[in-house]
Amino acid sequence: MPQNYPLPNLPSHKKMAEQKRVVIVGGGVAGISAAVHAIQNGVKPILLERSPGLGGRARSLFANDVNAYIDNGQHALSGSYAETRRLLSIIGSEEKIDFQQRLSIQFQLNARHSIRFQSWPLPPPLHFLLPLLLNAPLTAIDRRFLKCFGWRYLRTTGEDLRRFTVREWLNAAGDAPFLEKFLWEPITLATLNTPLEKASAFLLYQVLKNAFLGTAKNCGLGLPNEMLGDLFAGPAEKYMKKHGGEIRTNASVTRIILENKRIVALEMRNGERIETPMLIMAIPPHALAKLLDASPEIREKLPYNFHKFEYSPIITANIWCKNPISAHFPTALVDSPVQWVFSLPTKAQKPGLHGYALVISAAFKEVDFTAEQILQLIDSELYHYFLKNLFNDLQVAHYKIVKEKRATFLQTPQSLHLRATAKTPIPNFFLAGDWTDTDLPATIESAALSGRLAAEHLIA
Repeated sequence: MPQNYPLPNLPSHKKMAEQKRVVIVGGGVAGISAAVHAIQNGVKPILLERSPGLGGRARSLFANDVNAYIDNGQHALSGSYAETRRLLSIIGSEEKIDFQQRLSIQFQLNARHSIRFQSWPLPPPLHFLLPLLLNAPLTAIDRRFLKCFGWRYLRTTGEDLRRFTVREWLNAAGDAPFLEKFLWEPITLATLNTPLEKASAFLLYQVLKNAFLGTAKNCGLGLPNEMLGDLFAGPAEKYMKKHGGEIRTNASVTRIILENKRIVALEMRNGERIETPMLIMAIPPHALAKLLDASPEIREKLPYNFHKFEYSPIITANIWCKNPISAHFPTALVDSPVQWVFSLPTKAQKPGLHGYALVISAAFKEVDFTAEQILQLIDSELYHYFLKNLFNDLQVAHYKIVKEKRATFLQTPQSLHLRATAKTPIPNFFLAGDWTDTDLPATIESAALSGRLAAEHLIA
């Protein structure tokens, strides 16, 4: 995959002002991607974000109570994220991510047993399957399952799986309890943020095809060595301003105005009216549903019910300890409610302390826990997997719990029918967001792709 992408000749600011412009609502990754690709095609974007800064769910902030920078959640990327890498290359921040040349994860089975899994530089799918078969403690049942599943996988297309859950897909190949906890559950929770019993088999198939069973290089993870804000928001803002784009933060839209079957303007909370010849909405479905309720004439023209989306939470616990956790990061805790442990980026570390991010995906039960209850859960899991007590052994000095209650939509087979296309029946109205119909899970890659698709439809 190329690391640098050729950029077209960009129009001058004067020419851009004379050409088309687009208003983009939502300053997350999808909105940033739409704005950047609009600029690439000679369209001036006006990006409206209701919060004080860009980034959306991939944002960073300074937490005064712990005197440290934190991300709103841990985001590991995949080497297969071609759209994300293209976007980061354009805005000049791709080098801020360390992409593994080979997938490398420590799987912690318990306090006595761990597996350092590394893919091999071989043609797919041997790069992934051979180290799994030779290095993981698979039983005869697991090996029979892999043989059956592999044969079925080769004869299956994604379209065959649209009606099925991951559980149903796995059950068709047999029973493999260890492999489920060791492989399928961590991958499904990390990429779909949905339990196996409900998760879409179609979306997991896309993950396997593009990443883990793609090329050896695409199999690896991309681990940010800086904060998410330094990857997306900061460089995107600099790029947009350099090339004539406009950014307005603390800008909340209350109504979309339709005249003669086209979007003509937005009404803002401060009473301002913003004229718009073209509009891209790059906000989550629950926010879009609320806005369309205030604009019923538009809602009636769209064949979607955005109120039907359900959501899945993610909890990220940032902890700073006096003593380190002895592991190779990232570490997957097998069969634990705390699925992943990452080392924090350098900017988030504190002098003399060791900083970690612990992730609980599909945290339906834990999202209602108090911070103290979450710490108690982490304390119990760290002792089980490392024989280290959070308070006595690691001596936690500071912590910050981040709950993203609507981290992603619940990615079930039924939810596939709710995902909207970038193009709508209103000719100058387009949609973007990781939840739109990209055929990918609700990831940063889906958000980046959706922004480009919306911009391309707009240009067309």
